[in-house]
Amino acid sequence: MKKIFSIATCIAVVLTGCMSAEEQAAANKVITALPTEVEGCTFIADVDNNGPYSTVGMARFNLKHQAAQMGATHLVEKYAHTEHITFKLLGVVLSGRAYKCPAGKGPIVNNENGKLQYDFPMTDPEQDIIND
Repeated sequence: MKKIFSIATCIAVVLTGCMSAEEQAAANKVITALPTEVEGCTFIADVDNNGPYSTVGMARFNLKHQAAQMGATHLVEKYAHTEHITFKLLGVVLSGRAYKCPAGKGPIVNNENGKLQYDFPMTDPEQDIIND
């Protein structure tokens, strides 16, 4: 199991390295908000992870990166679920809605209550039963 986490961490570092510093900074500027906090803002598009990530934080960063590329200032997380990364290892997939808020609208810092909170299993218990 430690080997899988080590591999996942290496992949995360490599994938993050594929982004320019400007892209990373832009993604980090996108603010996570509650739906009520983006009233008066312009909806841009729905955003979804293009596959499972080993952590919720990585999945969240991917959504913010996509939102930033569209010119969004805010992100409302909507759904979270697990998908298989490998036969036994599960990853996280998030989806949300990207918004562009004019100055004076929307929160100016991340709202922790706007971040989806789930305790995902890292391995598929059904696969563990099959292989035992």
